[in-house]
Amino acid sequence: MALVSGGVVYTVEEREQDARNRPAATRTVSPPAAKASKPSRVAAQIAARRVAIDTILLRRAQAVEAGNENLFLADVDPANKKLRAEQKILFANLVEIGFSEIGYSQAEERFNPAVVRAHGSTTYLVRVLMRYQIPKIDFTPVTTELGYTFVDRAGRWVLTDDNDLDSDLGPGAHREVWDLGRIELQRGPRVLVAVEKGDTKRGRAIVTAATEGLNEVTAYWPRRWNGSVFIIALDETDVRDARFADEDIESAASTGSTFSSLPGQDTADGTVAGGYIVINPNERDRVDEILLSHEITHVATADLGGYEPLWLAEGAAEYVSWKGIEAISGPAEVAKWEQEVIDDAMPQLTSLPSDAGFYQNSADVYGVSWLAVRYLVQRIGLDKVEDLYEDMAMNGTDQASRDRILLSRSGLTEATLWTSLATYTPQR
Repeated sequence: MALVSGGVVYTVEEREQDARNRPAATRTVSPPAAKASKPSRVAAQIAARRVAIDTILLRRAQAVEAGNENLFLADVDPANKKLRAEQKILFANLVEIGFSEIGYSQAEERFNPAVVRAHGSTTYLVRVLMRYQIPKIDFTPVTTELGYTFVDRAGRWVLTDDNDLDSDLGPGAHREVWDLGRIELQRGPRVLVAVEKGDTKRGRAIVTAATEGLNEVTAYWPRRWNGSVFIIALDETDVRDARFADEDIESAASTGSTFSSLPGQDTADGTVAGGYIVINPNERDRVDEILLSHEITHVATADLGGYEPLWLAEGAAEYVSWKGIEAISGPAEVAKWEQEVIDDAMPQLTSLPSDAGFYQNSADVYGVSWLAVRYLVQRIGLDKVEDLYEDMAMNGTDQASRDRILLSRSGLTEATLWTSLATYTPQR
């Protein structure tokens, strides 16, 4: 779960007070400005290049909006047949998604000697920000990164590579669903599912499961969230920031954040806008409403801030999915797992699972997190747990803040919550 920085409220009253406290301005007469010198040849070349690249990026966005493939390919290096073929697939995917907003902008120039050797002395390597909004999915425009390599060919700039910078970009950059081969989309009233082109049956099945999962989140988590869910189910192990060939190999699915402002762009942590769900390719045939209700809970809480501890985030998602299991299999199934957590998982820990190493912990940290949330629901009620979650997500920036919030809303700190769980005897 990504962390985001909080905003600073600067009120009208504070501005007026600052104005009163500032000394009155005095008018000064400056000497005549020196005549501006003519820009250097290098500065003029840099300015011209920036205008040329901005024009190319604008043209690419306009091409997607107009569904004009020729315009999209107009600035792609004619000599790079492989890139042109990949760009045709990319264009088809972008048009298929149907963005309500799309744009590209230059961030900063990068330098890589190996890239210059490969493409020549006119090479321009630049980090590019892609800003887009998928209708009904993104409440606000979001941003992702790309790395483009341009080369001046006889006075004309062309795109000659789009992956030279990938290793220097943030997690998941240039691994969005539209970057990974031809896709098709299946849609429900509040669900969008992306699968490989031709994988229609699987896409429709996931739409059905996601719709049921959405109903469970609505029934079992009190936050009124009217958003839609984007689920990516490709035969790819690395999609966005999900790494199913690496740290997420045991996970059936992963919910990764979208950012209206990327980490490091305006603030150190960025600003989370929402989340997309990525399915482990090895689990695509076993996707059901229970799995998706867990992940959709993450999506439905993603825009709150992201400062909540992982035990609360994962415990809430498990709470929702196990309420779904209880509706299907009855309370005896839930009681059985609760006792297993108490008997087997609790003795392996000495405190609530910490954020550090949460997903690498060999103990059943999901079960313990679920038990903690279940205990809090019994103690203060589900609505107050949801209020606690929102407060934590927005304001739980450090341990002191988390304990202050938890204590004020439940009468417990994380330490005393743990001791309460350690002596907890379920009422059967």
